[in-house]
Order: sequence, then structure tokens, then C-alpha cells
Amino acid sequence: MPRDGAKPVSRPRIHLISPAGACRPFFEPIGVRSGVELVALVQEAIGGNYQVSGNELILDAVEDESRGGRSDDRLRAEDLQQALADSNVVAIVALRGGAWFTRILPLIDFGVLDRRERRIAVFGFSELTGLVNIVGSHRLGLGVYGMGPAFLTYGMKRYVATRLQSGNLAGVTPEEWMLQRLRDEFFAFFRNMTSQIEGRSGVGPLTARHIQGELPRSGEVRFVGGNLTVFSTLIGSRYQECISPKGRWLALEDFNDKPERFDRFLTHFTLAGYWDDCEGVLLGDFHEGQRDLSETVLAILSYHLPRHRPLPILVTSQIGHIWPMTPLPLHIPGTLTVIDESRVSLAWPASTLRVV
Repeated sequence: MPRDGAKPVSRPRIHLISPAGACRPFFEPIGVRSGVELVALVQEAIGGNYQVSGNELILDAVEDESRGGRSDDRLRAEDLQQALADSNVVAIVALRGGAWFTRILPLIDFGVLDRRERRIAVFGFSELTGLVNIVGSHRLGLGVYGMGPAFLTYGMKRYVATRLQSGNLAGVTPEEWMLQRLRDEFFAFFRNMTSQIEGRSGVGPLTARHIQGELPRSGEVRFVGGNLTVFSTLIGSRYQECISPKGRWLALEDFNDKPERFDRFLTHFTLAGYWDDCEGVLLGDFHEGQRDLSETVLAILSYHLPRHRPLPILVTSQIGHIWPMTPLPLHIPGTLTVIDESRVSLAWPASTLRVV
């Protein structure tokens, strides 16, 4: 009990959000029946050093593609803005990507970050590309582009399906393999996340193939980017400064789309002069079902890159709609190390990720 007249000390809070695709389809695989039970499960995974929170109405929401996806735009924006404004919230975790989030960006007042008393981390990917870049560009923000934990169901099934095709696994279906390991991987996600915000572990190594161009002599690199489709919608918007390629590398990934659409999105970068301003390009995973499109996108990219400026190009299979995925901190410096003439590694020390 606190001393007479003393205020109780609040534990730092980790807030769960589902402002894009509904996370209800994740309930059954992970063994919960509601958003309240999901919050309790994350609390169990994280332990007692933090309070886990989440808006029950948002976590329990459904989406209807034929009627605009989500009908709770204002509620989702308010929930996120309140979490960004609360200095007791040290991390916001987007449970999944999906759709319907980018349209609510104008409803969020990111100016609340200026009044925070300490740093806040945001973890998300795919449809949350805008949020991670915007928060990560702020002096009190840490934006980590990484897998939402509800994505484990898709990522793990695709991972094992690929290996079943190659004959490396037998006697198990992708669904069975995923369900057997899902809870352990779910708990591991949150253990790794808390370890990062506490400054106990860094990120990496993230290995990549060096395709072309001269690498920076200093070995220091900073990234903006994320999902190609979503990132391209931000170019020329009010959030332009948060995604500026000047002094940055562009990290891009996407999935389940046609090569011709990837070409259109990359054309947006060309028309906006992004290739002239950026320091290099890191291409992550591109696929459609079991079909790997990374080499296809690399070929498309060659039509857009400036001839007068041979940008360094790296390709990695550790970023994208895949599992396992290596988190990618945005805007903060990482270290690029040359392994050999065709491979490099990227890493971020624990000190750069610390929030609490």
C-alpha cells in the first residue's frame, strides 16, 4: 500500500491496437474468445512489469469489405491518439496489418507526441507503414517495422508449406504445424519486444545480397519505407517530411499483387524524385502465394533507377510478409557490415532501441 497521501505508482503500459484489419479471426487459433481474453494472454506473456491494455470494442470489431471495411474510424483514431499522448504508454503494438487504416491518418493529431515526457515505441507493419514512419521520425518516437503477432498464422503456415514442397517436412499439414507452435511463438514475440524497449537486446543481424552500387564508407545507414503499396500513398502528402528519402535508404516489400501494379507504385517514386534523393534501396520479400516475385521486382526496379547515379541495391528475405521476419527500425542509425563481396549484414545496437 502507498504511504498516506502518496499516489500509487503506475506500471508502464503496453497498448494493443487493431486499427487496420480485424484481429477477430486470430482469436480461435490462439485460443481466446474475445479482445479481453487476448489482452489477458498478452499480459501473461509479458509478465507483471507492465500493464497491458486494449480497447475491447476495437479488438472485437469485424470488417465488411463490401461496406468500407471498418465502421469505427473515429474510435480507432481516438484510441491511437490517446495512447500516443499518454506518457505512461511505452509501447504500442499493432496486432496485425490488413487494410482500412491509412484513411484515418488525418483524424489523428500526432502533435500530442510533442508533449510526451518520454519516448514511445510503435511496432507494426504492412497497413501500419504510415504510422511506423510518422512516429519513428519524431524525436520521442521509435518506429519498428515488424510483423504483427496475429500475422503468425499466415506466416508460419506459408513457411512450412514452402518446406513441404521441397520435401523437408512430412507427416504434418501447415495448419497443424502452425497450431502446435503458435502460442510459443506468440509469447516469444512479446518477450523479444519487451527486451528491445528495455535496451537488453538489439536487432539483427539482417543479412542481404549486395546487387549493385557502392556501399557507404561509414557503414551507418538509416531507413524509411515498408509496404510498397501503402508507402506510395504517403508521397506528396502532409506526412512527406516523415517519409523523406534524403539521407535515408528505402526499404520496400509487398505481397499478393501483380507485377504491373508494383511497376505503377515504383513509378510514383520515380515521378516524385525519390531515386535521386535516397541513399540506397533495400528490397525485402515480394511474393504471390507460393510464387517468389523478388527477382521480378528487381527487374522492374531497373527501369526506374537513375542511370547517372548507380544506387546501391540490397535484397533480403528477412523483411516482408514472411515468417520469421527481422524487425527493421526506421529513422535511427544502424550499422552495415560487409561480409564478403556479395553479402552484407545490418544491425542496430540495444542502446538505440531503449525506451524504458
